[in-house]
Amino acid sequence: MSILSILDIGKSGITAQRLALEVTSQNVSNVNTPGYSRQSTIFESGNVSMERGFPLGNGVQVAEIQRAYDDFLQMQLKNESSTNGQATTVLSSMNQAEQLFNEFTTDGLGKSMQDFFKAWQDLTANPQGQPERQAVLARAQQLVDQFHRVNGYLNDIKTDANKSLEGITADVNDKLTQIASLNDQIRQVEIQGTTANELRDKRDLLVRQLAQKVGITYLEQPDGMLNVSLTLGQPLVLGKDAATLSLQPDPANGGFYKVFTTPPGGTSAIDITSIVGGPGNSQGEMGGTLQVRDTLVNQFITDLDELAYNLATQVNAAHSAGFGLTGSTGLDFFTPPAAMAGYGGLGGISVSITNTNDIAAADTDPITGGTGNNKNASTIASLYDKTLPFSSGNTTLEGFYNSLVGKVGVAVQNAQRGQTLSDGVIKQLDNLRESNSGVSLDEELANLIKYQKAFEGSAKLITTGAEMMDTILGLVR
Repeated sequence: MSILSILDIGKSGITAQRLALEVTSQNVSNVNTPGYSRQSTIFESGNVSMERGFPLGNGVQVAEIQRAYDDFLQMQLKNESSTNGQATTVLSSMNQAEQLFNEFTTDGLGKSMQDFFKAWQDLTANPQGQPERQAVLARAQQLVDQFHRVNGYLNDIKTDANKSLEGITADVNDKLTQIASLNDQIRQVEIQGTTANELRDKRDLLVRQLAQKVGITYLEQPDGMLNVSLTLGQPLVLGKDAATLSLQPDPANGGFYKVFTTPPGGTSAIDITSIVGGPGNSQGEMGGTLQVRDTLVNQFITDLDELAYNLATQVNAAHSAGFGLTGSTGLDFFTPPAAMAGYGGLGGISVSITNTNDIAAADTDPITGGTGNNKNASTIASLYDKTLPFSSGNTTLEGFYNSLVGKVGVAVQNAQRGQTLSDGVIKQLDNLRESNSGVSLDEELANLIKYQKAFEGSAKLITTGAEMMDTILGLVR
């Protein structure tokens, strides 16, 4: 081995250790960067040559800059991000719905229903009394207002959910475009034989963020590009091309949005409303939003309509069979329901009686039977505790309302349980990722010292080689 070989070995050591120091510095500077994966410098011995019959190495070289990465962990984080996005969205909306049925903080629908039938009970004590009759009309109007209020707020939740699709769709489109762009950049870098570590970190982070919005799957191609699809198969990113999501009002669903996608490289939009949230709209914020808008809240509105329909039908049947103070009969107390759907809202249930004398408290004509007859008022008051047929079975008006409140409570509990469980899983997965791929400052500082000493050693080797060369040149003189 010549002196020049010694200098070359020292040079290779300086070059390799300098690169290792740069990688370590990059790790330290990105210790708090979201999604960053720790990088390690992998060394290998230089090519071996025969010197005086002995195989000797020719220094050191950097084999690769290795990224600490676990694809299985990335897949788990992606899946759990979808679950968490859906649970968080549903919980937010269900918390709003729960406030509508909180009888402890406000005189809600349940209290108004009790007060309405209690007013009829009070009327039985003085059936000809104008104050009692006025109280019946006042309580009836309060009850109608409560039906309209709850119905309106539930529809507001649907409207807000529908509106939020605009922001989610824009966010999804932005992330799809970024992933497609990174795909192209990664291919351009790795086609040269290197690994685009930082670009891959950015792409992985975007995939997890995208999964929080919609349910997705992905598959990496041999050229390093990542193809992304909805869980149920519709492609979102193919190589460097990205799909574009759009929204269109659906007249068949009250003008609420349908979700469409224009496939990567395509021109025709495809309706993906039924699959964008995964099976049963169980994945991502978009899935949770569609589940709230099209399923959960609709169930509550349907029950509210049924409660209003049965209450009005029963009261009307009894009231129309009775007599008012002036002998009026055959009058409906509430607006007769043309259909059950929508009856709990504006344009549905309302008070038909405006004259207190038309309130039918008697079961016979007061002109012939006297004004003290209270039997019909007693019949209407007893409807509150009467078992009636509902879609869920036979129960009382109070029982059906309590079951509606219970459904809202169960929906809230399920969403809370799902979010709490998902938060815990994501925290564990983040900790696992941090231990596997995160940057440890203590470890990096130790590496800095190690590489610095190796750098100094290589520099000393060059200095020694230079001194040897000077010695030989001195002999020539």
